[in-house]
Amino acid sequence: MKFLAEKTYRFRWLVLGIWMISLVGITGVTGSIGAAFSSSFDLPNTESAQVQEVLLEEFPTQGGDISQIVFESQGKLTSPENQETIEKLINEVGKSPIVDSIDSPFEPTSASLNPDQNIGFATIHFNGAARDLSKEEITKIVDISKSFETSDLQINLSGVVIKLALANAVEPKSSEFVAIFAAFLVLLYVFGSLVATLVPIVVAVFALAIGSSIIAISSNWMDIADFAPTLASLVGLGVGIDYALFIVTRYRRAIHEGKSVKESIRIALTTSGRSVFFAGIIVVVSMLGLFTVGLSFLNGVGTAAAISVTVSMIASLTLLPAVLSIIGKNIDRLRIPFKKLHSKDEGGKGWKNWANRIQAKPVRWAVSSILVLIFICIPVTQIRLGTSDSGNDALGTTTRQAYDTLAKGFGAGFNGPITLLADVSNQNSEEASARIIEIIKSQPEVAEVLPAIPTKNGMYQLITVYPKGSPQSEETSNFISELRENVIPSIEKETSVSIRVGGLVAIFKDFGDVLTSKLLNFILAVVVVSVLLLMILFRSILIPIKAAVMNLLSICAAFGVVVAGFQWGWFEPIFGTTAGPIESFLPIMLFAILFGLSMDYEVFLVSRIHEEWIKSKNSKESVSKGLAATGSIITAAAAIMIVVFMAFVFLGERTIQLFGVGLAVAVLIDATIIRSTLVPSLMQLAGKWNWYLPKSIERILPKIRLED
Repeated sequence: MKFLAEKTYRFRWLVLGIWMISLVGITGVTGSIGAAFSSSFDLPNTESAQVQEVLLEEFPTQGGDISQIVFESQGKLTSPENQETIEKLINEVGKSPIVDSIDSPFEPTSASLNPDQNIGFATIHFNGAARDLSKEEITKIVDISKSFETSDLQINLSGVVIKLALANAVEPKSSEFVAIFAAFLVLLYVFGSLVATLVPIVVAVFALAIGSSIIAISSNWMDIADFAPTLASLVGLGVGIDYALFIVTRYRRAIHEGKSVKESIRIALTTSGRSVFFAGIIVVVSMLGLFTVGLSFLNGVGTAAAISVTVSMIASLTLLPAVLSIIGKNIDRLRIPFKKLHSKDEGGKGWKNWANRIQAKPVRWAVSSILVLIFICIPVTQIRLGTSDSGNDALGTTTRQAYDTLAKGFGAGFNGPITLLADVSNQNSEEASARIIEIIKSQPEVAEVLPAIPTKNGMYQLITVYPKGSPQSEETSNFISELRENVIPSIEKETSVSIRVGGLVAIFKDFGDVLTSKLLNFILAVVVVSVLLLMILFRSILIPIKAAVMNLLSICAAFGVVVAGFQWGWFEPIFGTTAGPIESFLPIMLFAILFGLSMDYEVFLVSRIHEEWIKSKNSKESVSKGLAATGSIITAAAAIMIVVFMAFVFLGERTIQLFGVGLAVAVLIDATIIRSTLVPSLMQLAGKWNWYLPKSIERILPKIRLED
């Protein structure tokens, strides 16, 4: 870090120029080649994936994704006026280059009209998967369909294709501006001067712009989910401002103590800069740990977040010191009136008094903190993983209205049909399919079964089943399990017909099952690597283990709040999303992000305690000074993270809401209960054992020190 500090100071204008040229160049490349974000995922070796492969090959009109145009009339849809309008609509939508065919609600075998004939739907068969379809063409389909509405005919559209297209139309830019402005206010309060406030903001925005462009370019060569750029911006912006905050704070402290600009840069990078470097590495390791799961969907999300954090970290270690070198001792220019810029006691007397209170009764503080965390974790015991459906969309959206209309006219299960693929190559197809349908219809969870659709060669029969429960309901998930484990084996034994279960609902269930099976190995991999990195950094065996346990507690508590808020519905009045299951990919992805972010504060706090320990070898004094020096900065950093994360929550996308709330709550708990109370109390109790490392391990670990 000394070398980096010297070079960025000496060649500060060159470093600034390189970053500016990089920004212009990378954004220019992005503008020319564009982005190709994905809206689906591959599930190798799962039953639903096998069904999808056969559908693409044997049922071209069934192989692409589907959506429904849902109609509701005050009278009957079969009236001459309504029927003429609907047929014209179908004809116009059918002209779209992305539409393969449309099933009219008036076809006798489609079961697309309810008994009262006032609600019905036309099924659009697209000629590709949602990720391959033009979002502009999908939006045109929505606009064309809505243009046929009359005073007697309400029209809405549902389905994953429509939902994804409309969700992508919501730009996160406004949330980014809100997040940046909120962070600006926090920094202005912390630093007390406009110049010091703008420096971290400018550096973070530079990193955000370049990172976002790299992610967009990368999407042309690997599958990166549609929501990954928003998630990467959310994480990258938060860590970028935080990293800059820690370095600028240490730089200002050195300037206030009378050090030269060059010396202040060296001090900032060799202390806070090293902490930023290790904290960033741990976040990146956590995100790239998603590769151990073996799903391209998660690989892309992990890569996007890792790119964003890496660029933010590099910017904090190169661009930031170059900017500070140029600004020099003007860092406190344009100060806020009545705001004190410098305190003789680093961190102020308030945090020193707080440290003394904890050290006076460490057992009481440790036990009470653990009990509070356990209480917040309780809802996790009731977590139900699954996939939310359009019933969780915001009120007034076309997908939510279509969902509610279908549920009213046919039952909730018509929003998520289950596909059965029967191989009847060795049987009489008509007799076999008739018997299969008869048995499936007899199941208490089934609302409707459509007639079988054969392939041209008669090898397969496609049977569509509408369950009674909604796509996200536990009853539907259990029904799919019942089909696979009991009903279908019984049918296969009786008819000698091989049957596989597919469809979107089954795909999401398989996705959740795959992730659940991989979760433990993923957690172990990330924890082990992070513990090793901290062991190298702090030359301790106790601190890394304690850090891992603390991180797991904060993550568990965050999940407790998410379950209570989104699964139990406590947040419905705030965010407008109804209660539903927690997305099956949330635990593994939220863990990856939170474990890394939690380690940020661990590194910043313990590294400062470690500095004081090296100087004094007094455990009580080092904990007290370390907490006093970093307490206010960690709190400010957490406040920035929280406002950044919460700014994205109001985009209206439930997935981002889950991430935003989970991240914000975890950071709040981590910065208050854990880093400011539990960690200092435990380190006070451990005393000199905090820094114990067996000699056998010491010999094999590489030597890396935080201090000069």
